[in-house]
Amino acid sequence: MTANPARRLEIWRSSRADAIKPISGAFVFKPIQALMVRPTLEFIYESHAQILAAMSAHSLIRPFFDGASWYSPQNPILSWQRNFASSKELFAFDLRVLFQALHELETHVDVSLPWRELSYLADVGSGPQLPLLTARRLPIFRGMAFEVTERGRVRESLRLGEFPEATKPKVMLSQQHYSTGMALLATEDVFDGLIDAAFMQFYLACESLLEKHERNAACSSGRELYGTSFDDALHDIVDHVYKARSRFFGHAHPKVVTGLIDPDHAFDVAKQVLVARYCARRLLSLELKRELVIREMRLSVDDTSSIEFLGDPIALTTTFSLPR
Repeated sequence: MTANPARRLEIWRSSRADAIKPISGAFVFKPIQALMVRPTLEFIYESHAQILAAMSAHSLIRPFFDGASWYSPQNPILSWQRNFASSKELFAFDLRVLFQALHELETHVDVSLPWRELSYLADVGSGPQLPLLTARRLPIFRGMAFEVTERGRVRESLRLGEFPEATKPKVMLSQQHYSTGMALLATEDVFDGLIDAAFMQFYLACESLLEKHERNAACSSGRELYGTSFDDALHDIVDHVYKARSRFFGHAHPKVVTGLIDPDHAFDVAKQVLVARYCARRLLSLELKRELVIREMRLSVDDTSSIEFLGDPIALTTTFSLPR
């Protein structure tokens, strides 16, 4: 399974940069304090002088060690030192160079250094302090409604009481995968790859119920297990989910390259999680022999529009068609 790190950036640029020539300073990441992040930053600070003495002047990660002197326990930042001749040069700088450097550093230190925001801080006499540029990673927005009709279905389900099939091992396993997928979606904007991980959990919820990992066998199993309740629409949805798993989540694919740099392509892959979630919930409904509410869930890469999957098989060839 591959990560899905491509996100649009919201970039702010300061007009104060025009008055500074040349510009000295550093790009500063504010890493999320995840597992082993702080000890890693402390290591870079404590070892930077020794490492710089042995490091090539052209190393992509050398600027991290050049900027390490600005680290402090009270301000655990990761600085990539870089000077510019002018604001024009600063604002034209390709930020993907920074991301490449960060990935290389992560490879060396064997830890993830997740971040939501980075800034270029100019040194105006007392270290990098004056913000001239700020870039913030935008999440793939998730929205989950609780409509009046959905509330009514939940009340009816609760009124009917416990599920007789709920203690079947494959139902318990499927529900656990489904619940984990929902939890991962809820925290998608924290770490790269959580939408991918959520898709796989929803897929595993489907596979647990259909008892098959091969696409054609899974579709046949659905017919055998659920009869006419496994209608043509659900057949097409299962087929689509298994194709998506094989093409993007279970094996290597060009997404590894294009998903890193193209937010549109990344979103075309990411939105398949809605289809997988719907599929898992429908199959759980068949297994539990009760119509379960499937609450509206939307994804969006901006705040102007969003999409949802409501089980329409036609959408599988339009809005949710699989990228090539």
